[in-house]
Amino acid sequence: MKVAAIPENELERQASLDLYQILDTLSEPEYDTITALAAFICGTPIALVSLIDHDRQWFKSHHGLAATETPRDIAFCAHAILNPEDVFIVGDAREDERFFDNPLTTGDPHVVFYAGAPLVTSDGKALGTLCVIDQKPNALSLEQMKALTALSDQVVTHMELRKKVIELEVIQQELQTKNLEISRFAHLVSHDLRSPLNAISALSDFVLKQNQESLNDVSRNGLLQLKSKAHQAIVLVDGMLTHAIEGQAAYRPQLIQMAYYVKSLIDFCSPPNDIQISMDIQVSEITTDPTILHQILQNLIGNAIKYNDKTEGQIHIIVAESPSEIIFEVIDNGLGIPKASHCRIFGMMQIVAKQDRFGKKGTGIGLNTVKNLVENLRGRIELESTVGVGSTFRVILPRE
Repeated sequence: MKVAAIPENELERQASLDLYQILDTLSEPEYDTITALAAFICGTPIALVSLIDHDRQWFKSHHGLAATETPRDIAFCAHAILNPEDVFIVGDAREDERFFDNPLTTGDPHVVFYAGAPLVTSDGKALGTLCVIDQKPNALSLEQMKALTALSDQVVTHMELRKKVIELEVIQQELQTKNLEISRFAHLVSHDLRSPLNAISALSDFVLKQNQESLNDVSRNGLLQLKSKAHQAIVLVDGMLTHAIEGQAAYRPQLIQMAYYVKSLIDFCSPPNDIQISMDIQVSEITTDPTILHQILQNLIGNAIKYNDKTEGQIHIIVAESPSEIIFEVIDNGLGIPKASHCRIFGMMQIVAKQDRFGKKGTGIGLNTVKNLVENLRGRIELESTVGVGSTFRVILPRE
């Protein structure tokens, strides 16, 4: 008897097999159907899905055979995996010097004829075989060999699906862990942000009430604006935290009066004196989630302010519509974005400008966040830009 050589890629082959987490699992009808069909097509009493482990061959499916595994050093399949591209055939093991005294030939199950089609993964690892066995000399026609190979491909397909399910389960578990971390972080942010914002609002109220007679109009208006911005920030933080905690389930559409909404958004962004923001609101009202839309437009307007290098900066906001879509445009006359960067500008951690008008470097997160938020609303975002002339960011959302 000759023991099969160990494949040159044995460590990688074994690691690949382990990824499927299939060894010692229960029988499954998908595999049992294949072995039954292989036995029928090839006219043999036995058919196996055999996987070669460290020191054994283990049968995921065993049609016509009670055993579930045998030692690797006597396995016919251990020879078959050495030539992954070919069906390994032994016409009469009793006449073959490699197997004439093999315990599987001289004893149960009395293997005389063997044909094994290797189970080869997409990256070329032979993990085992789909094999057929007879207790008398036999042969396969070309059509039977093709059928056996096709069925072995089906076994690999089922194994690949199994691995994908395992990978998805791991990803799901990781997402659940991340969501829990986000929830905890959101509660922490809620406390750390809302407390000072509430304090600002309360202090503004206190100063206004205690100094009603002595405050001039400029101071009074300044305090009222401070209180209004603090309130807007609290609403925004609450909405962002809700989305962070509840994810997609937190989508809460409301009817938005667009002229008032955009004006409030511009006030919230506090453009400097050298930036003029105009708006052309052609849609009176829309229905969407105001928190998500606020995050999208605030980011785009904020970028238009930060990356404007003109002495007379201009930002124009347009809200238009078509029969099936709402179109938001934020147009500026700022730095502009090189054409070569358009395809990557929405990627995570992608930074184009070295610094903004305030001398700060961007994080490369904002536009990626905008893109994800837009896609969560089943929309898309487009960019038109010329260096030195300015940029147009266009957000297109479907009507509710």
